[in-house]
Amino acid sequence: MRIFHLARLAAALALSLLSVPLHAEPGDTQTTSGVAGAEIIDPGRVVKLDDLRFAAFASPAAAATMTIDPDGTVTATGDVAATMNSFTSPGGRGPARFRIDGMEDRFFTARHPNSVTISNGTSTMLVDNMEDNIRGFGRNARFDENGRFDYFIGGRLNVGANQEPGEYSGDFEITVAFH
Repeated sequence: MRIFHLARLAAALALSLLSVPLHAEPGDTQTTSGVAGAEIIDPGRVVKLDDLRFAAFASPAAAATMTIDPDGTVTATGDVAATMNSFTSPGGRGPARFRIDGMEDRFFTARHPNSVTISNGTSTMLVDNMEDNIRGFGRNARFDENGRFDYFIGGRLNVGANQEPGEYSGDFEITVAFH
């Protein structure tokens, strides 16, 4: 019978504890703090340093091409190859060059057209196969430790047979997205 009374007493005590609100003792509080922060970054900038330059050569008797790679290598076909060094120095040709500034080690994506038409007012030529020096996965590149990237663009100039003499030019745009 004694075990029965002890079991009833234990059950009654347990029920009474459940209904009694628990109170913290004075001094049982804690405080901590958080930090609010922000980083203002320079959104970056793009500066054109050089245009894509095919320079001077004689009008070919048959269609020909001249290709300027992003690394500055120049190759040509047909009569353009035969006369390209007669009229201009090799330094007069080269890829377009842009300096892209941003924050060190950050990524960016740069895009340019695949082709552009250049004209002298009455005649045109096509610059196609435009390529750049970004070789990263997904067309992303990373700024160096100084927050810079030298961006080069080359292309292939398609010269028609007996192409009309004159100075040819045409604009193209590049777009840079800073990440």
